[in-house]
Amino acid sequence: MKIREVDKNKKQFISLLLLADEQENMIDRYIEKGTMYVLEDGNVKAECVVTDEDNGILEIKNIAVDPQNQGKGYGKALIDFLASKYADEYSVLQVGTGDSPLTIPFYEKCGFVRSHKIPNFFTDNYDHPIYEGGVQLIDMVYLQRHI
Repeated sequence: MKIREVDKNKKQFISLLLLADEQENMIDRYIEKGTMYVLEDGNVKAECVVTDEDNGILEIKNIAVDPQNQGKGYGKALIDFLASKYADEYSVLQVGTGDSPLTIPFYEKCGFVRSHKIPNFFTDNYDHPIYEGGVQLIDMVYLQRHI
């Protein structure tokens, strides 16, 4: 397993990016200012994009694992990589996500705790309703992990 930074042609991974953020113009808001990593295990299994949010906060803007490879530890491996790589530069790793029964437990298992939320984020910023695990995503829930 190898994790490498991608600094050119980040959109080549659009199919993975869209798994975590299903509206491309929202991805366009952060993809170029963020740092992208891909996890390879034979081929690309997962990706993530992180941004500097100031005040010692590194934010995961996008993280996705190829559906056929979910549940194999690749997402957790990326999070552990980020926490280790950035431990000297940042004190907090944060992620914003929908209040979904599929994603919140994953982050909590990785050591994140709920921090705050932005009401109506998904209904205000996306051009269609987004559902995950049968639940409509409305508020953006932020979780944080100290690194």
